[in-house]
Amino acid sequence: MFVGRKQELDSLEQCFRDKRAKIVTVYGRRRIGKSYLIEHFVRGKKCLRFEGLESQKTPTQIKYFVHDLAKQLGDDVLAHAEFDHWENVFEYLTDFMSHTNEKWIIFFDEFQWLAANQGRLVSLLKKYWDQSWSKQKVLIILCGSVSSYMVKNVIKSKAMYGRIDLEICLTQLSPREAFLLAKSKRSAYEIFRYLLLIGAVPKYLTLIDARYSLEQNINKLCFTKNGYFVGEYEKIFYSQFRDYRTYEQIVGFLQDRPRSIKEISEHLKIPSGGGLLGYLNNLEKALFVTCYTSYEKGYESKNKRYKLTDEFLCLYFKFIKPNLKIIKASSNKTLFSLLVKNKWNPWLGFAFENFCLKNAIILAEKMGFADQVINYGPYFKQGDERFQIDLLFIRADKTITLCELKYHDEQISTVVIKEVEKKCALISIPRGYTLEKALISQCGPDEHLARAEYFHHFVSVEDWFS
Repeated sequence: MFVGRKQELDSLEQCFRDKRAKIVTVYGRRRIGKSYLIEHFVRGKKCLRFEGLESQKTPTQIKYFVHDLAKQLGDDVLAHAEFDHWENVFEYLTDFMSHTNEKWIIFFDEFQWLAANQGRLVSLLKKYWDQSWSKQKVLIILCGSVSSYMVKNVIKSKAMYGRIDLEICLTQLSPREAFLLAKSKRSAYEIFRYLLLIGAVPKYLTLIDARYSLEQNINKLCFTKNGYFVGEYEKIFYSQFRDYRTYEQIVGFLQDRPRSIKEISEHLKIPSGGGLLGYLNNLEKALFVTCYTSYEKGYESKNKRYKLTDEFLCLYFKFIKPNLKIIKASSNKTLFSLLVKNKWNPWLGFAFENFCLKNAIILAEKMGFADQVINYGPYFKQGDERFQIDLLFIRADKTITLCELKYHDEQISTVVIKEVEKKCALISIPRGYTLEKALISQCGPDEHLARAEYFHHFVSVEDWFS
């Protein structure tokens, strides 16, 4: 079942309909649905698709590329031909393009593997684009996981500068799209908890077995030795990042709380300049890490904090990694209950805060002021790690919206008012601004809190999925 991605599909369709040749790059974390998006887009269109092979060198990549090309074109002569270099392959493609009157899509999937993580294929692509392909009826799609290779050699490549017409960084589904994908499986509240735990990653949502409860599914996927998520962490880092140990060290350091560049630099003993920023930027592009500044500061503020926000990675570091040895060694089918159940509900509160921060703009849409948002994020004071407000919006209409995030299985009572008043007294409100208050919770306010008219906005689970 395909849901969402309307904006991406519209942009791709616009490129395809253009009479000029175009180059598109599509990238994102593993399991996010990049290939599935392009497969959906190319239906009914003339398309040649080629997929790179993990950990294979250039001769093997060329061999299978030519095999796939011959199969798709039905060319028996090509099937028995031997190509030693990418130039031979590109010459064949050039000749093919020059003899067709129809527009074709050439889809390079897992491009970083096709290139064997070297820059030569990109240089050749530039050469053939400049000399011939840019004058043909063709749409080139370069697709790959966010990696140091894709960022350096494709997205930010000097060779490709000015030649990429559309860049798509594929993110998770919206909460509503995730609900549409999974609603036939379980209740809205249970699906919401899945989003807190594993995120709105399409592949992950397909793993939900509707025959079992959330606890049963999580036990099977995370706490059995052959569980899908037990080995997922290694697949994400080892195949996605060449210098994976440094990336591991960074996300491991960010697992418990947001950190400044200075803190990360001192912990890893890496200078806080371009090298460390390169790692952090790649983690941001993969949507594993998010950078926040306090609401009244600009993005370039030295008051930045980096936070681990990928739901699966948060789950992994909290519960799977500390128990990995026993998970891999045990045949016990109830490890979830034995190892983590008592710690589960408090941690869901943390996961809920993370979910709200990641989906802050959607929250603003639900509350009716998304078009007014100038900045948003946690509110924290430099030098005072104890004081933090989970989420504030600063708006162009001279309004600041303070969001109180509460994860409870029951409706929220008027007790919360006293807590919020304390926070309101400790933040600085610019002159001429109005302070609004919003309650973001699982089950909404109880009758007494709703009647108190203290909060300007309420958002609950039903609102996320509406």
